[in-house]
Amino acid sequence: MPARKAVLTQTELKRYLAAYRDAGIPVGRTEIGPDGTVVIHSASENSPPEINDWDAD
Repeated sequence: MPARKAVLTQTELKRYLAAYRDAGIPVGRTEIGPDGTVVIHSASENSPPEINDWDAD
């Protein structure tokens, strides 16, 4: 069975993130859905860091 074609390539994601960087918008988190949907959350200096249960020791 052949491998599935990627719905989002690394090159595309790099372009999205570079566009945010070039616009001066800090990226806080990026979510990529199984259908290729990309959601980029900007980080602000005033917002507290997001706590992830998986990061806890």
